[in-house]
Amino acid sequence: MSWVYEARLYDSKSVASYVAMCVRDDHLLTGASDLKVQVYRTKKGNYGVRYRKSDAVE
Repeated sequence: MSWVYEARLYDSKSVASYVAMCVRDDHLLTGASDLKVQVYRTKKGNYGVRYRKSDAVE
């Protein structure tokens, strides 16, 4: 399975981490406990959030 990227980019890593936590918690509430959420940095220095199911092969 491929990564799903959130639509927005953020200026700070702390805001992106908060969004990643909210995405993870939202999926935990719906019963999807095997979600892998990451904060990544773009070449321009912004931060984004991506996620996928953990059982996917890397």
